[in-house]
Amino acid sequence: MKSIAKTFLVCLVLLLSSACGNPAPGTAAAASAEAPKDPVTRAQLETPPFAVAGEAEGLLLVWYDEAGTAHPAGNRSDVPEAQRQRVRVDSLDLPPEKRLDPAFVYIADMRKARADGSYEVRKVEREAFEQFVVKSQPSDAHDALAKTSDVIIYGASWCGACKQAARFLSQKGVPFVEKDIEKEPAARSEMLSKAKAQGVSTSGIPVIDVRGKLLGGFDPGAVERLLATK
Repeated sequence: MKSIAKTFLVCLVLLLSSACGNPAPGTAAAASAEAPKDPVTRAQLETPPFAVAGEAEGLLLVWYDEAGTAHPAGNRSDVPEAQRQRVRVDSLDLPPEKRLDPAFVYIADMRKARADGSYEVRKVEREAFEQFVVKSQPSDAHDALAKTSDVIIYGASWCGACKQAARFLSQKGVPFVEKDIEKEPAARSEMLSKAKAQGVSTSGIPVIDVRGKLLGGFDPGAVERLLATK
């Protein structure tokens, strides 16, 4: 009798374990459990300090393709329909004190406007969002080049000041490397780490590393002074 009861108890424990425990590796349930969760759907709605409505002209819009590559857009119509669910939005006209903490981004769902013409916007942790949507990483060759260069420009493809800095350095014959913080999560983390250590604001770009000294924004005179420092 005790043997039967013991066997029943073991079976019951195994049954409960299979029902409540972790799914077996290789199963559909396991694949679902291991898939990264979308941080956008888990974030709460937010009202940014700028309007996100209609064609959203005048705002900075960035959408991401299937490979995780970032693309700037001038308005909503420039964003492919299939990619309008997660569009990063920002305003370059905001003063520094009103800008979003660099650790977060505004993500708009621009598939369908609400009754007032606006779109849902959520404040999402930047690192979680980039891990979910951005796949590209800087190559080993790119990192090796950065170590031999006098200057690193942390910027983005849409940044006019970043292009001015690159043009200025090219004219001066100064070796430099450009790192796109929109497309390279590792580059952004690198920039933020350096900025935190030196107390430099990262509310705007470019952030320029001149021989280990960080500059917020592009100031030709400041760059030249640091280059002249041995």
